[in-house]
Amino acid sequence: MLNPQYFILICCLTLVSGCQTIHPIFVNYHGVRMDVAQWINAQNFITMQQKRTLVQLSRAQQKLVHIDVIPEDHKLAVSKENAVALHCAQLYLSEQKIESLQNIVFSNVNQRAVLAQFEQGFPKIKLDSQLIQCQ
Repeated sequence: MLNPQYFILICCLTLVSGCQTIHPIFVNYHGVRMDVAQWINAQNFITMQQKRTLVQLSRAQQKLVHIDVIPEDHKLAVSKENAVALHCAQLYLSEQKIESLQNIVFSNVNQRAVLAQFEQGFPKIKLDSQLIQCQ
């Protein structure tokens, strides 16, 4: 006969590993680079909302990696998407998590200059925080 304490331990371990297996179902990683998605998925002590916010920010910031080929007529939309994603990230995440994500998205030296180029060359947007819907 199995000791009740061992039975409870086995049930808890099964439940935790099962949740780790199915939780990517609840976060849509479509449009996120594989290395970034794996990093987000490996963050164990954050909520599903925080993971969704990291995904939203990742999608927006990945577009900035190819900043030099974005047509002029798309710059406003990219700038707005990035501003919304950054606003949502600041609501749910620490600055350290945001910086960690940016370090992964902009992993090589050439890509790190992208954020500075974005700040200089893209339109500045002031958003109404009451109209923003975070994912």
